[in-house]
Amino acid sequence: MPWFARKPQIEVVDEAPVEEPRLPEPPATDAAGLRSVADHTEYLLSLVEPLRPFGMSLLEAWDQVMCEDIDSMVNVPANSTAKIAGYAVRASDLVDDGQLAAPLTLVDGGVDRLPASGAVVVAPGDALPAGATAVLPATFATLTDGKVALIEKVADGEYVRAAGEHLRRGTRLLSAGDILGDRAIGLLAGAGVDKVLVRPRPRVVIVSSGDRRVEPGGEMQPGDGADANSFMIAAAARAAGATVFRVAVHSNDVDEIRQTVTDQLIRADLVISATGGRREDYEAMASVMEEIGLVDTVAVAMSPGRTQTFGLVGEDRVPMLMLPGNPVSAYVTFQAFGRPLIRRLMGATTEHRSARAIATGTLRSVKGQLHLLRGHVRSEGSIRYVEQVSMPHALGELAASNTLIVLDEHLEVVRPGEAVRVWLLDEED
Repeated sequence: MPWFARKPQIEVVDEAPVEEPRLPEPPATDAAGLRSVADHTEYLLSLVEPLRPFGMSLLEAWDQVMCEDIDSMVNVPANSTAKIAGYAVRASDLVDDGQLAAPLTLVDGGVDRLPASGAVVVAPGDALPAGATAVLPATFATLTDGKVALIEKVADGEYVRAAGEHLRRGTRLLSAGDILGDRAIGLLAGAGVDKVLVRPRPRVVIVSSGDRRVEPGGEMQPGDGADANSFMIAAAARAAGATVFRVAVHSNDVDEIRQTVTDQLIRADLVISATGGRREDYEAMASVMEEIGLVDTVAVAMSPGRTQTFGLVGEDRVPMLMLPGNPVSAYVTFQAFGRPLIRRLMGATTEHRSARAIATGTLRSVKGQLHLLRGHVRSEGSIRYVEQVSMPHALGELAASNTLIVLDEHLEVVRPGEAVRVWLLDEED
């Protein structure tokens, strides 16, 4: 008998290494290391899912995307009504063996169903009693001692506005994907619909950061800059259909920025960073994004807005878009990528409001890059004309523009009189 029992051998199984989470494989870049705008847009949209729909009252659901087909629940009008003053009758009671029938009996207007050979006095718009098939105009008969003597006859349906003539029960009113506008709300309300299934407005948090940023109305010191970008982007996000919250961290302190961003994630469907224009401002926010999320930073074949940073941050992987610090670059980047992301969350179309316009001056670009020039569109009849807006004051240039002129990668020059594609920025254009 052995003095010591031999311990059983425990088989050691090598555990597979745990893969670090990362973003899906990004699109390829060209020989110059640039990603195309189309590829970058498609990639970002692939990382974001539309918000889950829920039921809302009509007014709460205004300007949101329908997630169901809606059919009328009622007839409009609900009952057959008289078009003119006269008598509700059965047309078959007016003829007897090819001749005008004997006088009809006048019946009280509160009767539920019209009796045979009866008539009820009606005014225009009055509901007809059940059984009535026509309205006999007052001039087609005489009334004596409760008897309606016939002068002329009418056929079934004459002088009657039939139930459901304007809108029949079961008629399709709106379809999934439609935007619920003000007139559509009236249509639904008139058809007896009080609630609809829609996607909620995306909650977009605009985070302003950067050293020496001053709120509008604040006291400016030498070297300070007004915090204009975050206000401009917040307004643009609201115009795109989002519910917007704006917070500011006027600092490049990484800990403070991290705390501010993570605090906002609980109420954010999308975070948009609007930093100051200094390199340090951008790098501080970029380091926070890399620390708390999965980040894609790439050079895009676009001007302005070449450097693009996007991430899925926090435990819930909330999408976050980082804008350049230059006001023009920030606004153009928002229109190119931020607005489509908001529309994606809404479940709405992500395409830009594109149109063709005739250039009034020479427009130049660099082949291989998509250029988005600031422009002003005017209409003369059915034709749009566009001119480039160029000003030394970046915010003034944006304020004077109502479109972005799109010069595709293959374009180097557009001459006066040639057509060019534009993205319309204002609804009335």
